[in-house]
Amino acid sequence: MKQHSGYGGTVFVTALLLFFLVLSVFVGVFERRGAQVDVELTYYFLVRDCDSATAGAVAGESYFAGGAGYLLDSEELVVLACYYREEDLTAVVGTMSESGVAVRAMKRQLKRFTPHGECAAEHARIAANIKAADSCAHLLYDAANKLERGEASQEEARAYLRGAAAALDGLAQENESAVFALWNAELRSASRRLKEYAEGILYAKDLRYSQVALSFLILEIPSYFT
Repeated sequence: MKQHSGYGGTVFVTALLLFFLVLSVFVGVFERRGAQVDVELTYYFLVRDCDSATAGAVAGESYFAGGAGYLLDSEELVVLACYYREEDLTAVVGTMSESGVAVRAMKRQLKRFTPHGECAAEHARIAANIKAADSCAHLLYDAANKLERGEASQEEARAYLRGAAAALDGLAQENESAVFALWNAELRSASRRLKEYAEGILYAKDLRYSQVALSFLILEIPSYFT
């Protein structure tokens, strides 16, 4: 694969800028609206159905075919990819279905929610965490696509991963309140996964797995603070 040294430098700087941008969200950019976390996000997932007996096989097959292979045990399905535009997902579902691969679309939304108890005082910071984590997920999505299309070298893709990992670590460090304890553990776990991937040969499917895992973590954030 060709190396793009100039582009690689740009990617690395972009990743660092994202890190500092994430840290800056805590200076009060979110408008105060009571205790409500006023953030809404929509994710579009490409999935394959399975059951408890075939879950592992379907996940492995999906991963080796280039998909994320993310097993969502609670719903007995395997997630192959996450998209941010419905039309992108619809096109992929059509193409794969025509090829005889049984896939379907799944839409998930994060809606406004109201944290309670001690979490209520941290509503602005919770919203900032959602926005920052979502930015990291988008970064991984872009990196996976560029790596898959040959538009990014291995080192350039590693710059994306390290930038996202640094951003997640930065979030955890700035979340000083005790109410973030469980959430911070999830952020650090996601960061460790990215760092581990960055130590070896990168594949687009590994980036997609990390993006999908982070996306579901974001969707589950109300359970950490309500």
